[in-house]
Amino acid sequence: MDVKTRTRARILDAAERLFAERDTAQVSLREIGAAAGQRNNSAVQYHFGTRDVLVRALYEDRLAPLNARRLELLATLDAEGVGDLGALVDAYLRPLAEAMRDGDRAGHYARFVHRYTLEGAPFSPPLGEDVVGGIREVTARIDAALAAGEPALPAGTRASRLRLMQLLITATLADVEGRLDEASELPLPFDELTADLRQAAVGLLCAPAASPAPRVGG
Repeated sequence: MDVKTRTRARILDAAERLFAERDTAQVSLREIGAAAGQRNNSAVQYHFGTRDVLVRALYEDRLAPLNARRLELLATLDAEGVGDLGALVDAYLRPLAEAMRDGDRAGHYARFVHRYTLEGAPFSPPLGEDVVGGIREVTARIDAALAAGEPALPAGTRASRLRLMQLLITATLADVEGRLDEASELPLPFDELTADLRQAAVGLLCAPAASPAPRVGG
């Protein structure tokens, strides 16, 4: 890896950490450069040009591997003729859990992805299929499986459940990553915890629809 590539990687790592900790709009390019060990205040602009280009490059760099892994898992499910809700939730969850468990660098990967889940990424042009196509596909399949298995759930309730599932998974893994970063003990071994998280997400999706709250007063 040449010097320029290493410097870009250090800047992306620093941006990931700072964006994971705070709203992306609250982090300055100068702060990112300093966190990356760059003495030149214009280092980030030199390597990325603008803030929007840096943020986009970070999303593409971090989300593309998750996207590829999700598509791989979906292809395996197709080849095996499997499409149940648990398997689809696993295809959503497992890439991020694997990246945390097997990654070759300490980072804020899950916390950054959770920030993305909270904020979204309103880029123009939008992020490409090579970056977010997998999450769109697996989410659409989860919605279809939920509609087939729980036909009484209204479309609006399904959409709400999907959002809750995404937040449950990313927030839990972000919390686990923070605990690991601090060398804190987990309540369960990592693989057991992620298996339990998968079951919790399926249970959330399949829970009976809530009855309307009774009206108070006349």
